[in-house]
Amino acid sequence: MNGVDLFSIIFHTTSDSLGMLFNLLLLYLVVYKTPRQFEVYAILIGNAAVTDFFACLASLLIQQRIVPVGTSLFYFSHGPCRIIGGEFCYLTYSFMLSCYTHSLYCLLFSFYFRYHVLKKPQFSATKLKLIIVAISLPSLFQFLALRRATLNIVKLCLQTMHSNLLFKAMLSEANDPVDKLIPILEKQSPQYNISGETISGHEDVFEWRLLTAIFHITLPITPVYIGILILRKRIIAMLSTDIMSEHTKRIHSQLLKAITYQAFLPGLFSLGVLSYTTGQLGFFHHPLLETFTIFSFGLLPTLSPLMSLHFITPYRWHVRSLFSGGAGKTLPITSDSLTKSVATTSTEVIYC
Repeated sequence: MNGVDLFSIIFHTTSDSLGMLFNLLLLYLVVYKTPRQFEVYAILIGNAAVTDFFACLASLLIQQRIVPVGTSLFYFSHGPCRIIGGEFCYLTYSFMLSCYTHSLYCLLFSFYFRYHVLKKPQFSATKLKLIIVAISLPSLFQFLALRRATLNIVKLCLQTMHSNLLFKAMLSEANDPVDKLIPILEKQSPQYNISGETISGHEDVFEWRLLTAIFHITLPITPVYIGILILRKRIIAMLSTDIMSEHTKRIHSQLLKAITYQAFLPGLFSLGVLSYTTGQLGFFHHPLLETFTIFSFGLLPTLSPLMSLHFITPYRWHVRSLFSGGAGKTLPITSDSLTKSVATTSTEVIYC
C-alpha cells in the first residue's frame, strides 16, 4: 500500500466517522429537542441529517479512489466493503452518489423554502414530506441507472424469497466483470500496481446508463448554484424592506446566514467534478488527483450538519449545554431567542 492510499484510509476513517457522529447528534436534536414552533422546517433539517449520515457511512465503507482511463472508469476500494467484494463496493458507491445529489437538490429547496415563507403561508408538514419524496426521485433514478441488474432483481423477488439468491442477484452485473476490466487497466495504465486491489468499474463510460448518471452528477451543480444565488438575492431584497419588524428580519437573516454558509459547501463538489473530468479527458493522471475526487465529495456531508448545529439557536444551546454538563436545563427565552413567533406580511410564521 502506497502513501496516498494510506492517507486516504486515515482521512476517510476520521472524516466519515466524525460526519456520522455530527449527523446523528443533529438528528437527535431534531427529533427530541426541536421547539414545537419549528417542527415544519425541522423536517428539512432531519432529511438532510439522515441523507448525510448514510453518505458518510457509504464513504466509510468504500474509501474509494476513482481512476478514469481513456473511455473506461475504474474504482479502487480500500474500505470494509472489500470483505464482501467489488460488486458490493460498487453498489455502495452508487448509493453514496445518490445521497450527494439528493443533498444538493435539498439545499436549493431550502433557499426556496425561506423565500416562500416570506411571501406566503409555509407548507404543511405533510406537503413538505411529499416535496422531499419528489426531490429524491432523480437521485433514485440515478441509482437505478447505475445498476444494470434492476429488472433481474425485481424478477427474482417475484420468483423466490431465498435471501442468499436475492443478495447475489442484487450484486450481479452491478458493474462490468473484473476479468474484462483488469486487462484494460493493465494495458492502458501499466504503471499501476493492482495486486491485491478490489476493483470495480465500467468498460465504457459512453454506455447510456452510466453516461446518464454521470451527466446527472456533474451537470446540475451550475444551475443549482445559479438558483441559489437568485433566491438569496431576492431574500435579501425582501429583508431590506420596511414592512417587517426588526425581530422578524433578524430571525430570517440568521437562518439565511446558515444556509448561505452551507451553499459554499457544494463548491467542494465542483472541485471533485473538476478533478474527475481532468482524468477522464486525459489531461492529467495521478493517484493524489484520483483520491481527491472522493475527498471533495466526502467533506460535504461531514461539514453540513455543523452549520445547523452552530447557526440554529436551540440546537447550539443544547450542544453547549451537553458539553458543559447542563443537558437537562431548559432553553432560556430572551428577546433574542429564535423560538418566538414571527409575523410576516401575509401570515404568521413561527421559526427558530
